[in-house]
Amino acid sequence: MATEKVSVSLDAELLAEARERSRRGTFSSYLNEALRRAVLADRHAEYLDQLDATFGPVPEDEQAAADRWWNDMKAAI
Repeated sequence: MATEKVSVSLDAELLAEARERSRRGTFSSYLNEALRRAVLADRHAEYLDQLDATFGPVPEDEQAAADRWWNDMKAAI
């Protein structure tokens, strides 16, 4: 995979924590993976927006039922 060197400005406290957490690997790899997760989260949000635009939002009663089911599953673990 091709790489590109860039210059960015980051929050100092966040940067310090990221450096500390990246000790087991390289700092560039750590930031690359964080950026990959952010891009994927954006893509997922866009997909959900497309679903809402196509089919409408999930009805409140269905969402409540799904939330109850999810909470029951988490409690069972």
